[in-house]
Amino acid sequence: MTVQDMHYDFKLKFNKVDSQDQANFKAPEIDWWLNEAMEVFMKQRYGINNIKGEGFETTQKRIDDLRNLVIKDQSLPVTALTIDNSFEATLPGDYIFAIRLQAETSKEPCGRRICVCTPTQHDDLSSVLTDPYYEPSFEWGEVPIVYGTKSDTVADSNKVFGYTDGSFVINSFILDYLRQPKRIAFVSGLPGQSYNYPDGSTVNQDQGCELPDHTHREIVDLAVQMASGSVNSPGFQFKAAKVAQNE
Repeated sequence: MTVQDMHYDFKLKFNKVDSQDQANFKAPEIDWWLNEAMEVFMKQRYGINNIKGEGFETTQKRIDDLRNLVIKDQSLPVTALTIDNSFEATLPGDYIFAIRLQAETSKEPCGRRICVCTPTQHDDLSSVLTDPYYEPSFEWGEVPIVYGTKSDTVADSNKVFGYTDGSFVINSFILDYLRQPKRIAFVSGLPGQSYNYPDGSTVNQDQGCELPDHTHREIVDLAVQMASGSVNSPGFQFKAAKVAQNE
């Protein structure tokens, strides 16, 4: 569906095509609902907070729902830190969720190998780094990692930190992840063909939904349900049932 189609579908399902039955939404407001619905849709399809309790890649549909956002084999340069034999790398600016993270490591005179990165809770890190069963190991190909930022970096400079036992180094991380999609926007029918976001940035060209085409009606259904709830629409229960059918 084009972004214009999504707007028409939203108005049709919200009972606003040639009708004064429900409160009208302007194009920027419909864009806002569509973008919020797309964000909720992605989180539901990635995690298990959905009526089926199925996470990302559990079924073929779950794979196909988010396939357009998967970035494969992104190499992340690392910087060695001075504590805990640790290394840091900056995550991509469009990063949302990690799918797989590996570390390209090396040890003299053993050479190089790809290690599995094991997400670790921060409060477990101290014990993990000294536990013979869970500590970093070049031979077993395991590198504990945590995600976060540093006080000397900007807030949106998200990082990943990997730890070794001091006998080997991390040369780079290799990341598979879900990226942030571009914001949906429909401005071609507006005066001046532009509008401003609350943060002051300007939208001056149409942008369709980057998720696969088969998800577009599902995203519209979710946007309609959310908008209906915000204005106490009498058809809210029906719209909620339609969203459940999409699962």
